[in-house]
Amino acid sequence: MALGSPRLLAVTSLLFFALWGCGTGPHEEETPTVGAQVSEIRIANALTTQALVLNAISTNAESNELLGTSALLQLFHPTLGDANTRRRLHDPNAQRFMEYLVGCALTPEQEVAYYDPRLPSPGIRKWVGQAGLCPDWATAAPSEECLERVSACVLARNNAEGRRVELSMRGEHQFYASGPNIYTLDAKTLPARHAPITGSPLASFEDCVLGESGAQRDCGWTPDGIGSCTPSSTVVVGAGGPLSCAGPSPTLGSSVNGPAALRVCQGIAGCDHFDGRNLGEATGTCGAAPANPVVVFTCPAGGYYSVMTAPASSTTVGLVANVESHPDSASTYGLSEQQVYAVREGAFYGNIFVPGELGAEVEVVALGEGDKRQYVVVGADVIVRGSIYRKMFSCYDPAWSSGAAYAANRVCALPTSGSNCAARVTGACFMSLKPPVAGKCLVQDGPLTPGDGDYELCRDHTNALWTESVTTYLHAPCDTVPKEQRAQSCVRAAVPTEQLPPVGELPFPFPRKK
Repeated sequence: MALGSPRLLAVTSLLFFALWGCGTGPHEEETPTVGAQVSEIRIANALTTQALVLNAISTNAESNELLGTSALLQLFHPTLGDANTRRRLHDPNAQRFMEYLVGCALTPEQEVAYYDPRLPSPGIRKWVGQAGLCPDWATAAPSEECLERVSACVLARNNAEGRRVELSMRGEHQFYASGPNIYTLDAKTLPARHAPITGSPLASFEDCVLGESGAQRDCGWTPDGIGSCTPSSTVVVGAGGPLSCAGPSPTLGSSVNGPAALRVCQGIAGCDHFDGRNLGEATGTCGAAPANPVVVFTCPAGGYYSVMTAPASSTTVGLVANVESHPDSASTYGLSEQQVYAVREGAFYGNIFVPGELGAEVEVVALGEGDKRQYVVVGADVIVRGSIYRKMFSCYDPAWSSGAAYAANRVCALPTSGSNCAARVTGACFMSLKPPVAGKCLVQDGPLTPGDGDYELCRDHTNALWTESVTTYLHAPCDTVPKEQRAQSCVRAAVPTEQLPPVGELPFPFPRKK
C-alpha cells in the first residue's frame, strides 16, 4: 500500500498544530544522564553572558581565588563554609554561575550543598553535577588542568540571551592514562527534554501518578531517537503496528512487554500533546486492542523529527519499544550525535580562576541592621570594553562567513560594542586558504576520539599554548544568535583548509602551556 494512502492515514493519529509558544526567561537545568566515560557530553547552554562575567563569586577576586584553591564541599558548606562567600550568594548571578560550574565539574552522582540566604525562603539548597570533568574538586583543591577544563566548559555554556541551546561538547581528557576519552559520542542521539523556545522542562517526560493511559497524556514518555527526512514528504514510523488494516499486513518496528504509544515531534526536542510541534501520535492501529502504533506524518520544513515512546498504559512496566521508519520513506531514523550536531562553532579555552586577571569586581554589601538589613549587589552594572576574564579565549570555525561577528555574539554580553565579554576572540581556529587566515589551533581532530572534530593545542593572543580546550557543535548555525543579528553573523560557507600534520606527528599527550 502506498505511504500516503487514505486507508493508512485514516487509521493513524495524525495531529497538526499551528501555534508556537512565546519565549520566556531561562529555567533551571535538569540533571541529564551524562556520566564520566560512559556517555557523550551533550548539555545545554542557558547561562547568560552577563551572569557569567559579572557575578559576586567568579568576578570577585577573593572568592575567585578561594574557588581555585579550595574543595567545593568545604568552601560552600552551609554552616562551616567561608562566610564571605556565603554572603555573596545573595547575588542570584553568583548562584547561577555556581550551578553551571558544579554541572561542568562534578558527575551526576555528586552534589554540593550550600545555604541560599535569599528571601523569601532562605535554606539549604544543592547544586548537582552533570559532565564530570573534575570530580575530585568536590573534596580537594583543583589542579590547573581541572580549572582549565571547567573554565572552557562554563564558557561554552553561555550565550548573551540565556536561551537554552543543546550542545555537543567535544575534547580530549582521560581520567587515567590508559582510560577512554571522557568526551565520547553517542551512536543514537535522544531528543531534548525541554521545549526549544522557552527552555521549560516538558511535562510529558515526568512520571505519571494516576495510572494515565493513551497517546494524548503528558506524562510517562521516554525520548527514543531523532530522524531526518525530506521536507514535505510523507514519513511513517512504527513500534510494532501494521502497515495496513486490510487483512494480514507486515508490521513496522516492534514492542515487547506490552503495547506502546508513539509521539512524533518537529525538530530535535520532544513535545507535549498540545504543542504546535506535535506531528502525530498513536496507540493501537486499526482499532484493535491491545495493539502497537504506527504514525504517519508530513516531514517538517527543517527536515528533522524526534520520536517519543511510552507504554499504552502508564501502569505497564518493562516496555521495550523498537522504533523504525518505513524504508520507502525519505527518512533516516536513529541519528548519531555527529549527524544531529554537525555545525562546528569553534573552541573555548583558558582559565577563569586567575583573580589578578579580572577586568571588574562585583561585591555584595550589607546595608542596615537587624530586621532592616538588606544585601545589595555592587558592580554588576558596569560596562567593560573587551573581556572581563583576561585569561579566557575563544576561536571560531573558519566556515563562518563572519567569524569575528559570530564569536562576539557568542561570548560578549554587549556584542555590538565588544563589551562585557567572557573571553578574548583570538581569530579562526585553523588555517584556511581563501582568504588566508592564521589558525590558532594546531589540531583539528584530537586522537582520543578520531572523527569527532575537536580543536586541540590552541594558542592565545600572546601565542601561549592551552591544552584543555572544548570544541562545541550545534544542530543549526543560528541556534545561539538573536534573530535580529542572524543575517549578519551566522551564515556558513565552505572553506578549503590547508593540510595540517597528521595526528601521529604531533606531540601526545599534549604538552602543557609555557
